[in-house]
Amino acid sequence: MNYSERDLLIELAVANQTIKEAEEAFDKLRKDYHLLREHTDRLEAILREHNIPFPEFWGW
Repeated sequence: MNYSERDLLIELAVANQTIKEAEEAFDKLRKDYHLLREHTDRLEAILREHNIPFPEFWGW
């Protein structure tokens, strides 16, 4: 299959947009993970303060 220069430029634009969207999604995932970690740490501290054992299924 022969690609014209226009076809290749379109493919490049699509690839660049896909990379941009993936980077944005990864950044959101990273921020969500850190927020979840903060909440988990708070919950862990509360459980310790009240001598409540961590459920094993949480992986702690």
